[in-house]
Amino acid sequence: MCRMVLAVGRVRDGETLVGVVNSLVNAASMDPYGREFLNEEQHRDGWGALIIGIRDSSVAMLHHRSVKPIFEDNPVGVIGPFLKSLDGVVVMMVHARAASTGTPINIFSTHPVRAITNGGSELYMVHNGSFSKDLLLKAADVSEGVASRYNDTYIANLALARRIGNDVGKDDLAWLLNHVRTGANLGVALISSDYVSFIAGSYYRLLNDGRDGVRERYYRIYMCEVGDLTIYASSTVIDHYKPSQLAKDNCHIIANGEYHKYILHNNGDMEERQVWLLSR
Repeated sequence: MCRMVLAVGRVRDGETLVGVVNSLVNAASMDPYGREFLNEEQHRDGWGALIIGIRDSSVAMLHHRSVKPIFEDNPVGVIGPFLKSLDGVVVMMVHARAASTGTPINIFSTHPVRAITNGGSELYMVHNGSFSKDLLLKAADVSEGVASRYNDTYIANLALARRIGNDVGKDDLAWLLNHVRTGANLGVALISSDYVSFIAGSYYRLLNDGRDGVRERYYRIYMCEVGDLTIYASSTVIDHYKPSQLAKDNCHIIANGEYHKYILHNNGDMEERQVWLLSR
């Protein structure tokens, strides 16, 4: 399983985002919730980032992936200069991976994974949880032999890309959730020629097995407001390593099955946030 931080909105500098990334590094290095729920203290199977900046109708992007543990690498050194250069509209997804048992650990399976949609847009995904990979192979148009090189998130993103043109709709996300095995805490960014579509949210299955309490603590996602910036973060980041830039009273847990969609145009305009409540 994994830890992640997402951000969308307007920034004047990247200091808040750098602070959030540092908290993710700490959460990946020692995760009390991971130890409690899955007996895994660390998320050491690679890390990655997607950062998109829009200013004065100019778009800049950084996509980085590494198989090193995020806490043994230098993520702020890698992405910090880009973050600090931002002044305008931004989308950020940073992810630290703990691979599920039996899934490949390689650069292909390191998040954010990438695919091309039917309409020619780029589709990126970060994910905490697991999909039923075998059920998605047909939709992804991938053979079992080829699929063995990739994890479930890669196949899920590819299947979603095969389904859509130049946007991800509520029905598309609901379709994807029908293939969830354990959970789908998601960050999804679609980059089209004149806008970016961004989705963040949380879904996880409750099993009534006596462990739903620890399951909820592990999977819950916080939404935090900092000026014109909205941050989504895995539970460990906020509960145990909350960045100094985030006030606790500006953060709340989003509902299980709640997803938020944003559209950011290349001229810097942001459409009003859409709230989707999805359940299975």
